[in-house]
Amino acid sequence: MSGWPEYTVGMTASESRKLEGSDLVDGALPTMTLHLFCEMACHNVLAPHYAADDASVGRSNDIWFWGDAAAGESLHCEAVITAVDGRRITFNVFARAGTREIARGTHERMLVSRSRFLASLPRRRIAADALP
Repeated sequence: MSGWPEYTVGMTASESRKLEGSDLVDGALPTMTLHLFCEMACHNVLAPHYAADDASVGRSNDIWFWGDAAAGESLHCEAVITAVDGRRITFNVFARAGTREIARGTHERMLVSRSRFLASLPRRRIAADALP
């Protein structure tokens, strides 16, 4: 992958947080929040290896969610690279609330040039500093 960081199958990272009432909707963990934490775990695998203009964008989420979490519980999401195809990186993701597994699935990200990606977006839709 000339010009891009080298990623290999098996690289892993996580994202954890103690849930607060403001993380929940009607007392339940929203699917959107769970997906965000799984995406951040994937981002955490990639980001330490980025050059100054590197970034990644999510391409697909296929996450099965069968459990719930409550305020005060720790939400822990883990990501493992399962495939690298050029700039396309595929992950298995797993989520736990405390010690209970509540979700698992796959997520795919694409490595992009941050400046080129932001330049391609309409100015009114995104601020220049909004992409991690």
